[in-house]
This record gives sequence, structure tokens and C-alpha cells, in this order.
Amino acid sequence: MKETILSGWNFMRWLRLFMGVYIIVTSITGKNYVFAIIGGLFVFQALTNTGCAACATVPASKVDQNDTESIEFEEIKAEKG
Repeated sequence: MKETILSGWNFMRWLRLFMGVYIIVTSITGKNYVFAIIGGLFVFQALTNTGCAACATVPASKVDQNDTESIEFEEIKAEKG
């Protein structure tokens, strides 16, 4: 978990973190606490590097680019008539 939080920071993670913190701060100062939960969701996503569906993203280094299978296509023609 520590490795997930400390590594792989890109622009979108920083953006989610800043948006989350901003939403939390403005919602608390405006006494609109429901939005603080939404801000907390953004901060959680940034720290854990997850998306909206709570599925972890796969770092590019762990994806095997050579693991592809050959795809065969069959041409289908419509009958005239």
C-alpha cells in the first residue's frame, strides 16, 4: 500500500489530489459538508491511484506489450437480390 501511495504520480493523480483538497476546504468553510465527502473521494482516488469504479489502474511497466494474439478476420459479403 505504501508503494502505491508513493509511486506512479502523474498529472491526473496530482489534479485529483488538488481538486479534492480544494473541494474539502471550500465545502468546510462554506458549511456544505456533503461536498466534503465528494472531495474526500477525489483525495482517496489520488492516494490509492484508483478510478471512479474503484478498480486499480495497471502501471505501464506491468503490461506485457509482446503478449498479443493474432486475430483472423473473415470477410462476409451480402447477397444481392
